[in-house]
Amino acid sequence: MSAAASASRSASARTGTPLADAAARAPVPRLRVRLDGGADPQATASWRMALAPLFTIEVDGDAAAFRGELDAVHLGDSLISRCSASVAHAFRRGAGDIRRSQVDHILIQCYLAGAVEGDYGGRQVHAATGSVSVLDLGRALDSRAGAFSNLTLVVPRDHLPLSLRRRDLHGAVLEPARAATRLLGSHLAELLEHGADLTPEEMAAGVRAALVLLEGGAAALDDGMLPAQTAARRSMRRLVQGYVDAHLCAETLSAAQIARTFRLSRATLYRLFDDDGGVHAYIQGRRLDHCFDELARPHAHPPAIGELAYRYAFSSESAFSRAFRRRFGLSPREVRVLSAHAARPPAGIGVAEAEAGEAALIQAWLAGLRHAGERA
Repeated sequence: MSAAASASRSASARTGTPLADAAARAPVPRLRVRLDGGADPQATASWRMALAPLFTIEVDGDAAAFRGELDAVHLGDSLISRCSASVAHAFRRGAGDIRRSQVDHILIQCYLAGAVEGDYGGRQVHAATGSVSVLDLGRALDSRAGAFSNLTLVVPRDHLPLSLRRRDLHGAVLEPARAATRLLGSHLAELLEHGADLTPEEMAAGVRAALVLLEGGAAALDDGMLPAQTAARRSMRRLVQGYVDAHLCAETLSAAQIARTFRLSRATLYRLFDDDGGVHAYIQGRRLDHCFDELARPHAHPPAIGELAYRYAFSSESAFSRAFRRRFGLSPREVRVLSAHAARPPAGIGVAEAEAGEAALIQAWLAGLRHAGERA
C-alpha cells in the first residue's frame, strides 16, 4: 500500500468548509487500501482477512500477480465500497460462515468490470458487467469471478422497503440493458464518491434512495414471493428486535420478559432466534454492536471501557472485553485506537503496520454492521 493511500484514509477529515465548520462534524471513517502481491507476500492473506466477515475467499494464481484495491466509506449503519482485484476469486458463504460472522445484511452489488456466476442458495446466477445483483448474507452462496471491479452497498435488511422484504432477493439480478439498473449503478458510484462528506441525515437519505431505486426495478426481478407464514415470522422477529434495541441497557431484559411482553411461548420465541444461537446470544450481540459503535465513533470525551460495560449490563469489564473480542476479533481498546488512526493517521507509520491495521479495521467495520437499527 502506498504512503499516499495510507494518508488518504479519511476524505472527510478535510477542514475549512462552511458545512464542516457550521456543524462541527466528526470525521467519517473512509479507507483506501492498495495491496500488491509483488511487493508484499502477505497481501492475499490481508485481503482474505479484511473480507472474512462477508465471504470465505480463495484467490487464484500466483500470489505475486495479485493486486487488490478497496475504497470504503462507513455510512453509519451501512457501508459503501468499490472493490477491485486483478485475479480470479472464489467467494463462498456457508452455514458456518453465517453463524460465525453474525453479519445478516443485504448486499446490493454492481459489477463495473468482469462478471460473477455461481449458486446462490439453489439459484443459478450470472451477473454481467453493468448488472446489479442482490445477495442475502443470511443465505449460502458459492460463486466465482474473474478479474473484477464492483460497487457494493451493505445495508441492514430491516431498511428494505416492505415490498422487497416479501421477496426472495438472494441472487436476483437487474440486467444492465435496463435504464433503472444504470440509474441505480450511477447512484451507488455517487454515494461512494461523496459519502464521506455527507451529514448522518444525508447518508441515511442516500441509502434510502438506493433502496427506492431497487424497489422500482423489483417488477423485473426473477424471484418469488415469500410464503405468508414465513413473512409473518419475519414480521414478529422484527418487532422483537425493535423491543430488544429499545431496552439494551435494562438489566432485566431477558427471554422470559420478552415472551411475556409479546405473549409468545418460550418455544416460539426461541425458534425466532435459532439462527442467532438463541435469544440470550442475540441480546448480548446487540449490546456488543452498540458498544462497538460507541468505540468507533470519534468523541471529544470518549466513555471509559468499564462505563460502557456496565451501561450495557455486562457483569464486569473483563467479561465485556472477552465477549467483545469473540464477536469482533479485536479488543475494545484496539477498535478505539484503529478508528482514531483511520480519522487521523499518525505520522511516520510504516507501510506494513498501516496495511495490517487497515485490514483489521475493515474487518471490524464489517463485523460492526451487525447493528441493524436506525441511529438517532
